[in-house]
Amino acid sequence: MPGVVISTSVRTGPSTATVRQSSQLFIVGLAERGPSTEAVLVESIAEFEDVFGPYKSDSYLHPLVECFFEEGGTRAYVARAVGASATVGELTLQSGGDDAMTITANGAGDWSSDIEVQVEHPSGSTFKVNLFFENSLVYTTGTVSSVPQAVGRINLSAVASRYVVASVDDETLIPAVLAATALSAGDANQSSVTDSTYTSALELFNDALGTGAVACADSYSNTISANLVTHANAYSRIALLYPAENATAANAKTLATTIQAADHAEHAAVYHPWVQVPTTVAGVTRFIPPVGYVAGKRANAHNQTGPHLPAAGLISSARFVSGLKTDINKTVGDDLDEYSVNALRIIQNTVRIYGARSCSSDTDNFRYITQQDVVNSIVSECYRSLEDLVFSPIDGRNTIFANVEARLVVILAAMRDLGALYPAFDVNGKQLDNGYTVKCDTSINPASQLQTGLVKARVGLRVSSVGDQIEIDIVKSNLTASVV
Repeated sequence: MPGVVISTSVRTGPSTATVRQSSQLFIVGLAERGPSTEAVLVESIAEFEDVFGPYKSDSYLHPLVECFFEEGGTRAYVARAVGASATVGELTLQSGGDDAMTITANGAGDWSSDIEVQVEHPSGSTFKVNLFFENSLVYTTGTVSSVPQAVGRINLSAVASRYVVASVDDETLIPAVLAATALSAGDANQSSVTDSTYTSALELFNDALGTGAVACADSYSNTISANLVTHANAYSRIALLYPAENATAANAKTLATTIQAADHAEHAAVYHPWVQVPTTVAGVTRFIPPVGYVAGKRANAHNQTGPHLPAAGLISSARFVSGLKTDINKTVGDDLDEYSVNALRIIQNTVRIYGARSCSSDTDNFRYITQQDVVNSIVSECYRSLEDLVFSPIDGRNTIFANVEARLVVILAAMRDLGALYPAFDVNGKQLDNGYTVKCDTSINPASQLQTGLVKARVGLRVSSVGDQIEIDIVKSNLTASVV
């Protein structure tokens, strides 16, 4: 009948419409299914499960991604790791004994045997391919007249491509009628997955995807930790690191000290201990690495304010995480902070992140992980904005210098307005600078250099720090004394 109909639903995940690129999570790990040759963007745990499947008892990837979204995360790029000898299942559709087209599972593993393909003939010269997953119809090509047409529809479908990839064997044939038939079972060869496998999977997170935080769900070894830092430095990202589930505070300090001694430690942050989260079974919980929670709160802080706001303190109050593997008191927390380990603590009956330290020994410039986050964000914005000026003519009026400088100023002024850059003032309150400088002129671009096509610019910036300590002196006065 006429009128207004309103329906309601419950949504988990991010609570803000603003999505900054720096809030992204890049995470590698083991999954039941899904592609292993590309990084897949997911924006909810439901999207993750559509592509990579449900929870696996031998992997932390699913619960970490779930925790990320439940704690306020917005965008996650996922890379699935499989063994070197992994195989994919397939099924070849034939016509009179000849191969017409092949349906191949989109990802290695025995999950492919849960995919069934059915071929129907609406007429003598047309056919239809139906895909079933776990006995449910998930996609149909509709009526088509050729193998290339069917293959094109399958490969261009967002739904079908979650499960399979199709290829043409003979474009002149029409596949014969086929009852629902399963693909062969593949093998993920998971037993042969090593740290080098995870490291190779990290390369799927190419520079075109921008900045963010990177983590490995299923390894915390020194090797993978070091490789995460190397990746973070190469791609202007932050490596989120953690020790083992039953690690002590001493173990966490050892990890941070090891990373601190290596190159590019300003791109790394260590978190301890593991966190407790609910499962789908009422009353049953599990412990998982802390980085899903950290990444979710980091995304929330970046999206609400900017990359200079640390995922620590009040903004990090947990809403999905329910407890910690180890209780960290103030004394232990202070000791961890001295060693650049960010403690997770229970404050006012809620789990919070109580540290914003990077592993850098250069505490003047990179004491806090947010300082590198701000630099990463500026680097990423510069790449994105200045790409439009590549192949611009270099004329005698220095137009390209002005264009480069203008775009850089827009990026830096926005960061200053957020509070990410720190302007300088003299004792009288007069502003001395904006917290940044930009230079692109003939002094750093001589004609001999310009004729090679190279244009240079120079940016100086002062990144805002973080107030992580508040000291108050309380002086009691007696009844006869003045109040100080």
